[in-house]
Amino acid sequence: MKNIFKQFVGWDTPSNQSSFKKAVILLTIYYTAGVFIVLAIFNIMVYSLFTNSIKTGDNEKIEKIGQQINGIKIKENTATEMQDNLLNILLVSDVIILILTLFVAYASSKRTLKPLEEAYKKQSRFVADAAHELRTPLSVMKAGGEVILRTDRNKDEYKKYIVESLEEVDRLTTLSNDLLFLASNNKKKVKSSSLVNFGEICKKQIEIMKAYADIKNIKIEDTIQDNLILEGEREDLTRLIINLLKNAVDYNKQGGQIIVSLKKKNNNIILNIADTGIGIKKEDLGQIFERFYKADNSRTQNSSSTGLGLSIVKEIIDEHNGQIEVNSHIDKGTIFIITLPSI
Repeated sequence: MKNIFKQFVGWDTPSNQSSFKKAVILLTIYYTAGVFIVLAIFNIMVYSLFTNSIKTGDNEKIEKIGQQINGIKIKENTATEMQDNLLNILLVSDVIILILTLFVAYASSKRTLKPLEEAYKKQSRFVADAAHELRTPLSVMKAGGEVILRTDRNKDEYKKYIVESLEEVDRLTTLSNDLLFLASNNKKKVKSSSLVNFGEICKKQIEIMKAYADIKNIKIEDTIQDNLILEGEREDLTRLIINLLKNAVDYNKQGGQIIVSLKKKNNNIILNIADTGIGIKKEDLGQIFERFYKADNSRTQNSSSTGLGLSIVKEIIDEHNGQIEVNSHIDKGTIFIITLPSI
């Protein structure tokens, strides 16, 4: 079995797709061989018991059985004929069973190994996307440094290069922190003793984000109920709000608006974050929570997004046993609806 799983390394190449097919065939052979061994043992036992019963049993009983079945008197060689008939029946039935087993085993093997194939594809794509996101800022800094070193520059040019490099370093730092969060989170359980005032967290992060929104002349309006308590981790819930608000600003329009509401309904806390941005295509809605997924260039050309923000949001919501819903219309805006259990 180890040899099968060794073939699932790097699914982004044609050779690895071929390895998957080979693994399916190999597992099919294992399944079929197992059935064949069971059938062989069963057949040997049945044939041996039948033969022994003929040798040690009463021939009259065999004749009576034969007469009941065929309606004719059994000849002296009936025992031999019955042995041959039994052998033929066993062989034919074995062939039929093995053929059916091949088809069933092949289908079962594909179904069994498909999740592994998908998991390795996602892992390979994740590594490739992470490498691309890390390479981009490094390439920018390297190219800028090479240009600066070609000739002597004045103070302002050196200062500009340092500022741009620091921006890229900030981007690398954000990406590294996001990757560490996703790697370490791993569906961890929320501490039941940690009671958090979610309304307080939302108000604080909205005030902080207003300065960022002012750059694009975007207004943030909020309706936040006080003292909405839930069980969770303050750091993760803070990251949840930051990512959603930043997402609403990055994909909004100049002079746009963001409306945040937080209220309690029954035993749940409902958070709505609506923007007047460019929206998300209907076919992209099912993939926006995938790591490094970016819908299209129009959504990212003015954003420093790495494609991990919404993945982190989904991780945190799952961690807190919540749910998230997204409604969006192109050129009209998007609304995120988050439901979390309250105390």
